[in-house]
Amino acid sequence: MNAIAPARTIGRREGRDRVSLPRLVWVAPLTLLVAIGVCLAIRSVAQLLDPGLSRMPQLQAPMLTLAVEGALAAIVVFIVFALFVPRPVFWYRIVGAVALVVSWVPDVALALGGTPMRTAMQFVGPLTSIGESRPSGPPPGAQGGGPPPGFFSSMPIEQVIVLMVLHAAVALVCIGLLTTLARAKPFGMDSSGRTSTAQ
Repeated sequence: MNAIAPARTIGRREGRDRVSLPRLVWVAPLTLLVAIGVCLAIRSVAQLLDPGLSRMPQLQAPMLTLAVEGALAAIVVFIVFALFVPRPVFWYRIVGAVALVVSWVPDVALALGGTPMRTAMQFVGPLTSIGESRPSGPPPGAQGGGPPPGFFSSMPIEQVIVLMVLHAAVALVCIGLLTTLARAKPFGMDSSGRTSTAQ
């Protein structure tokens, strides 16, 4: 009897941690749309509380670009986990939490200013300009042999907080929806003690 109970526990755990690929067909686009909608809502609330944020460039096209890229990357990683990783839901949540912390690093760098800020801009800049036509002329400040004065001064803390909240929102939406709505529902125990699942 003692050997049967652990087997059933493991079976139930494995059943809860399985992904239904048919469900993922509609959960994936839903996740993308919800992530974009949440970012737009956060921007609206932030600008309502602080009208000065309406002039913040990162809350314009770059915000939507990064939200789409982040959600798509999260969806692709989840599909890979579902296909190849044992206990994909468990490990995806762990990797998602680590990815969220990593996504905050450029935000912190913007708050520090100077070299960290310049490095963050060099890393994030290409991601926010995908699909956009870049001007052929030199960037502002190039004629004078360098960036304009104060170009790498630190970003105001309220703007950094908004960026961090946006990153957290996209991560939570992706982790939450993908690992709950796309999970295969446990159906029952079969004769071997394993959990059979229903799509």
